[in-house]
Amino acid sequence: MASLWNVNVGYGRSELADAAAEQMRTIAFSSGYGGFGTRPAIMLAAKLAELAPGDLEVTFFASGGAEANDTAYKIARLYWKLRGEPARVNIVSRLRDYHGLTYGATSATGLANFWTGFEPLAPGFLHGPAPNPYRFSGEGSAGAAYVDAVERVVLEAGPQTVAAVVAEPVQGAGGVIVPPPDYFPLLRRLCDKYGLLLIADEQIE
Repeated sequence: MASLWNVNVGYGRSELADAAAEQMRTIAFSSGYGGFGTRPAIMLAAKLAELAPGDLEVTFFASGGAEANDTAYKIARLYWKLRGEPARVNIVSRLRDYHGLTYGATSATGLANFWTGFEPLAPGFLHGPAPNPYRFSGEGSAGAAYVDAVERVVLEAGPQTVAAVVAEPVQGAGGVIVPPPDYFPLLRRLCDKYGLLLIADEQIE
């Protein structure tokens, strides 16, 4: 059971076990609270900043994708409270997106089979459609109709109540769906139009 791609280098790789053992002999644990860091974490954060677009200044390491997403939702809501707009609490996700199985992440996940038996879901999570590869046409803007549908969700809720839009750049558990090339530029433009944060959930495990 390899899950999706989290053991893509295979099982029993001694170099991975050796690297983990060497690190644990040096320091097995360091709290992430209070701004503490370790040399490996600092080096990794610096490498991520080098590879990522823009001016990445802060990296928060989490135990997994669901925890990272829940943290992103909390940061989005805190961001708007600090800016004097506490009504911005809604997170718009998309159908077929998978964001994890903690309570907040389950509520953001757009796969109904993960909701069954756990209702009611956490309040403040809304869902719009995501690109469907079977409906892409070769004419015009393939992503525009789907972004327009997300905009309708934002407008129905009231833009002043929406904190962020969260989306998988490539949907994983929802079908390994690659969006049309214009989709994310248009989604970014939509978020800019209403001043929304855009959370890219690129974790897959």
